[in-house]
Amino acid sequence: MKDASTGFLQSLLLTLDQSILDYKAYIAAGKTYRFAKILKENNGKGLHLLTTNKHQLPDHLQQDAGALILHYQVWTAKWEELEAALQPEPDDEFIFPNTVTFPRDAAQRLENWYKEQIL
Repeated sequence: MKDASTGFLQSLLLTLDQSILDYKAYIAAGKTYRFAKILKENNGKGLHLLTTNKHQLPDHLQQDAGALILHYQVWTAKWEELEAALQPEPDDEFIFPNTVTFPRDAAQRLENWYKEQIL
C-alpha cells in the first residue's frame, strides 16, 4: 500500500542514505568545511521532509520522527554557530561536539514500517 506517508518516507530514507555517504566522505576528507557543507545541505533536506510531513506518520512513529527532528535541529544550530565563529575556508577543519547524536533506532523503526507498508 503506497500513500502519502510512504512516499514521504521513501524520500526521507533516500536522504538518510545520502547523509551516510556524505558523512563518510566528510571523515575521509579530513573533516573539512567543504564536506561539512555538503552534509549540512543534505541534513537540511531531511529536517525539511520531517517537519513538513511528520503529521502523515502513524501515532506510534511520532516520537521517532521527533527524535530525528531534534537531532537535526541541534546539529544545525551547532553547525551554524561554529561556522559563524570560525568563518572557515573550504579546506579548514570543521568539527564540533554534539551530544544529541543521530537516533539510529528511530530511523530504523521508520525504515521497518516503510518496508512493511510497501510489501
